[in-house]
Amino acid sequence: MTANQFRSALARLELSQLGAARLLGADGRTARRWALDERPVPATAAILLRLLLAGKISVKDIEAAHDR
Repeated sequence: MTANQFRSALARLELSQLGAARLLGADGRTARRWALDERPVPATAAILLRLLLAGKISVKDIEAAHDR
């Protein structure tokens, strides 16, 4: 996932960079680096975002997985 795709996914999901970072278990600075193309978006984060966009999983599903 490119930085542009990451930013587009966040916009479509109505997530801020900080919100996405929390959801994906990352630091806010890390998400900013992904958005600015300073660091690559990890494959696991990209997969989760794509699943969210496709409606295959929900934010609640991811949050529930964090609680386990």
